Amino acid sequence: MAEQDNRQLGDGHDNYGQAARKAGEAVKQLGQATAQKSAEATVNVAAHTIQASAEGGKAIAQLAAGTAAGGPVGAALAAVWSLRHTLWKIIICIAMLLVFLICVVVSLPSIVTNTMFRTDPDSVNADMPTDIYQIYDYLAVAVSDCVSGGYDYALDLTAAIIEEGGYDYDLSMEALINYGFASADYDICYVLAAYSASMEQRGTTPEDMAQKLKSVESLMFPVTYEVLESIIIRPTEVEGEEATEETIYYVVCTIHPFDAAVILTAFDVDVDAAYGSFPISNRQAMDTMAQALRLTLYGALEAGDVPPLTDAELAAFLAGLGCSPQRRELMAAALSLVGRVPYFWGGKSDAGWNTEWNTPKLVTAIGSGTSGTLRPYGLDCSGFTDWVYKTALGQNIQMGSSNQWDHSEAITREELLPGDLGFMDIPGNVPVNHVLLFAGTGADGSLLWVHCASGTGVVLNSPDYVKYYRRVSGIDLEGD
Repeated sequence: MAEQDNRQLGDGHDNYGQAARKAGEAVKQLGQATAQKSAEATVNVAAHTIQASAEGGKAIAQLAAGTAAGGPVGAALAAVWSLRHTLWKIIICIAMLLVFLICVVVSLPSIVTNTMFRTDPDSVNADMPTDIYQIYDYLAVAVSDCVSGGYDYALDLTAAIIEEGGYDYDLSMEALINYGFASADYDICYVLAAYSASMEQRGTTPEDMAQKLKSVESLMFPVTYEVLESIIIRPTEVEGEEATEETIYYVVCTIHPFDAAVILTAFDVDVDAAYGSFPISNRQAMDTMAQALRLTLYGALEAGDVPPLTDAELAAFLAGLGCSPQRRELMAAALSLVGRVPYFWGGKSDAGWNTEWNTPKLVTAIGSGTSGTLRPYGLDCSGFTDWVYKTALGQNIQMGSSNQWDHSEAITREELLPGDLGFMDIPGNVPVNHVLLFAGTGADGSLLWVHCASGTGVVLNSPDYVKYYRRVSGIDLEGD
């Protein structure tokens, strides 16, 4: 939930070797624990793993991530090592390895695995890395670039509507409603899975995927507009003459949130149709691949248990805020990360969406029980508040909860406005502290806070431990 005031983020070099050793130890301990539970699993392991791969890929992907929760796979490993003859151990382990590799290839999106296993040699991209984490980063950048292109298209379309209609530019830009700015309603793992499933795991390449995504960039962020008029009074310079009225026409353009349906349009996927010759639908196949990829990357299906706010929910929340445009921009940025970015001890980030979020990183900052472990990358509490101010307003409010305390001023509960800070305690009174952003008042009168909490990530709720209210110094949040 909280962070130490004096810690610093490490150098960012991830020790995957250490993580692999820990994963191996976990599997070994798992095998010892489950050997007593299920001896019969040795006979059925091959059938079980293939079925798991076809129906969900969960067991295999968990084993790949070193996070299997027991059951037949763990029991089989323990049973193999309990055999008396070493030759049998080797033969059975080789057979299990082959089954494992087959299931991995079936379960994971081929655009990720093809470079490593070369199951489809004709479509292998020689320029791609061969490490699964580097492959994911490479592909994540490709997807993000396509989405950014869609957002730029929406901005250009807005400018074209104003120019071609001859509408007043300043009034139109002032009236612009831009929900696309804070939209992050797409999941990289799902995009990779949808593309691979659409190709039935054959012939997948980053270039082909990007080309198909670019073909629908005009649909990613829909733009609508309404023509309005404004009457302005123009004073005269001639004494005795009355001021004249002039009608000015302008448009209220709305850039809507990212439309996730374009992913299916780009790859021409009918989610209800059968997936190849398998007895599952395309929807099930895509969900299977996406879940298996998440599990393989960082050993969990989700970064936390917090459901993300949909873009429609975010827009409705912002519309109900009675505050300045600057404070509304702060909330737009803050709420866009709810349920999408996990807590990471020592996690800091530059403005804008970070493609490394939700990818496995080694926790290098000391002072936490997670230090030295591999976790989905995200933000800590002060990293989140600083990111919000940098992303929404271009303002740096310092890193660390104690620094943010020092660069803010005390206010009362009654003075709280969206974007103000809340603290669990005074720096120095406790070994760790926690900082939150005020988001408004709930229907029941409770105070709503958006913050990055340990164990859950970015969340919107009403914690009862906030004792001190403060406002960032030196930033005018009430002007135009």
